[in-house]
Amino acid sequence: MALNKKITALFGVSGILFALAGLFVFTIFGEKVGLYTTLELLALIQLSVFFISHFETLKDFSSQRSTKFGANSFLMVVMFIAILSILNFILARHEVRFDLSDSGSFSLSPQTESILNNLQTDVKMTGFFNEESKYRNTAKDLLENYTRQSQKVSYVFVDPDKKPSLVKQYGVTDYDKVVVESEGRSVIARDITEEALTSALIRTSREKEKTFYFIEGHGERDIDNTERDGYSLIKETLEKQGFTLKKLLLLSEKEIPENADLVVIAGPKRPFSKEELEALKHYLDQKGQLFLAIDPMQDTGFEVFLAQWGIRLKNDIILDPGSGLGAAIPTISPGAYPLHDMTKDFNLATFFPITRSVSFDLVQASGAQFSPFLQSGAETWLTEEVEGDLSVDPVRDRKGPIIFGGVLTSNPEEANTGPDVPRSMRMVIVGDSDFGSNGVARAAGNADLFQNIISWLADEGDLVSIRPKEIPTTTLLLNEKQTGVIFAVSVLILPLGIMGMGMLIWQKRRRL
Repeated sequence: MALNKKITALFGVSGILFALAGLFVFTIFGEKVGLYTTLELLALIQLSVFFISHFETLKDFSSQRSTKFGANSFLMVVMFIAILSILNFILARHEVRFDLSDSGSFSLSPQTESILNNLQTDVKMTGFFNEESKYRNTAKDLLENYTRQSQKVSYVFVDPDKKPSLVKQYGVTDYDKVVVESEGRSVIARDITEEALTSALIRTSREKEKTFYFIEGHGERDIDNTERDGYSLIKETLEKQGFTLKKLLLLSEKEIPENADLVVIAGPKRPFSKEELEALKHYLDQKGQLFLAIDPMQDTGFEVFLAQWGIRLKNDIILDPGSGLGAAIPTISPGAYPLHDMTKDFNLATFFPITRSVSFDLVQASGAQFSPFLQSGAETWLTEEVEGDLSVDPVRDRKGPIIFGGVLTSNPEEANTGPDVPRSMRMVIVGDSDFGSNGVARAAGNADLFQNIISWLADEGDLVSIRPKEIPTTTLLLNEKQTGVIFAVSVLILPLGIMGMGMLIWQKRRRL
């Protein structure tokens, strides 16, 4: 026992030495966080062992009259304060935060955290807010989250009224804006939201702006159309991320422009001419990137065009009797997507009004490879009876799951990889274009999925959809029996009980 006491006494001495060494490293070499944290942790452990093992001895000894106010009591107090000080020192430099809100309102999304963890250059964020701005505190809380996640991010606040020259330098034309700057490139975030700041952060890392062409002239979805069947919401979302969107009348231009990083054909209703298809084929042969959203019951000529790579489009419709939205609107639940980079960690439901199947014939593939990423559930059906009442016939129709979205690539090694692999021709084919329209994209995860498809094709793997966090509204739904119980307890039992108790007390007092 005496030997143990001597050993633990040494812990007290070495603990003090480790604590002083950690303080020295922190003072002289403040950037070596791991070293001084390790020293202070060792000091904390050893002082704690000493304090616990000698607690009773110190307590008994310090309670004696001769030492009650002596050096030993002082030493015990000093040791206890030293332990608390070291613990506070460590925690102050290694903050631990927990977001207990239902919507995660006070934390960053996993996508933003991944981008911040992979930053290679320093990023400076400059907020232009005056002292009275109601958005200043919101911006401060958000920017603090970014700096906590990555040491490469820093931020400052500037009062536009006090530094007009800086406002002019960054081209800020309004109050309450944040400028994201890295390696001489700067981008103004449109809003004080995580979505806007992260998008601006990624845009500063691009060497050039990317241009997407949307083919028109065959009844395709119009990116300027704000009605339910238009694509204006998709256009707004992509432009917020710094992409340039243009329309292309291929019939008159005869070829795809050289600056096209991606071509989108969404919902054509009339056939493409031979010359247009040849222009598309030439573009794909030059390692082009194409997104095709082809609705059923439309003769577009792509049925023959895609067959040369083994893609088969039939005039059929997927029926999903259990979707809850209608038999002709198949849905995909979170976690039910085939494995692919576009749907990895994608935890949102999507639905697709009037969708056709997309299949692959390996015999006609000519070396191309097909990877599905959209697939209906096991309780769905595929029917070729597309006219009249859409109903399931188990004898006639084919049972699911049915593939209706996939990736075609001419390089088998690139079917499900990112931009590190040498780029080849890539096509994404989906048997529906409604899922990205204004009337549908706002619901569930449809707009997010469309955005992920575009980002993946454009080699913007980090630029995934970051949904704004919404404060959930909790609704208490009561049945008739529960409502009756609450009414009886609150309106009858409690008031009558209190009244009865009052009457009993009054009667008792009256008899006294």
